[in-house]
Amino acid sequence: MMGAFKSQKPAQAMHAELDTPISLLRRVELFSHLTDDQLAQLATQARELSFRKHAVLMNEGDPGESMFIVKSGFVKVFVSDDDGRELVLYEQGPGAVIGDIALLDDEPRSASVMTLEASTALMIGKQAFLSCLRESPETAINIIRSLTTRLRDATEGSRRLALDNVYRRLVDKLHELASIDPQVGVGDTADEPAPALPKKYSHQELGNMIGASREMVGKIMAELVKGEYVEVVDGRLHLLRKLPRNW
Repeated sequence: MMGAFKSQKPAQAMHAELDTPISLLRRVELFSHLTDDQLAQLATQARELSFRKHAVLMNEGDPGESMFIVKSGFVKVFVSDDDGRELVLYEQGPGAVIGDIALLDDEPRSASVMTLEASTALMIGKQAFLSCLRESPETAINIIRSLTTRLRDATEGSRRLALDNVYRRLVDKLHELASIDPQVGVGDTADEPAPALPKKYSHQELGNMIGASREMVGKIMAELVKGEYVEVVDGRLHLLRKLPRNW
């Protein structure tokens, strides 16, 4: 999934590097093969925007005329129905590239994007992005790789929704949010701190991510707490030991 920077550095150093549009673009994997001149040209056509919490960057079904690169904050990418029910496809933070698919196929937006906190992002127009692809075949290849990864993720998500029960979908999502490899497990040594989710999540938010009701998520979480598999500290969920595959 696109959204991660090419390398990880201390937060203070990374923040300093993201102060300018060209610094942000240089660290995004999608544009990793651009020359300094190409980066500078793209940066001159990028516009930095600030968004309050719960601001909508794009709506499903809208025409796609621009893409965004998240500079700070977090956003959720989701689809919804006429009754207002949501399915959150994923959440992304600094370095995330969103809205690029609609620039390639001239089709309407396939999902909506909303900020989860006050955020800033670079907006790049359609023509500037397409010019970048024409001038850099390597960037076009990166787009293909990104689309392939998203297709695989979508296939896996569809498989889970169709074949896995709510408990398994919730366990997989908790592992994903806590950046845990389910094959490795949790707490294999006594010295390892209990991994935690990156922020507070309500039962409704978790339900929106796995296609389940708030009540069902609440029941499962209560059983996991009772079984001492997880605990809540200052509102954040900590995974104490490996979650059973079946309940």
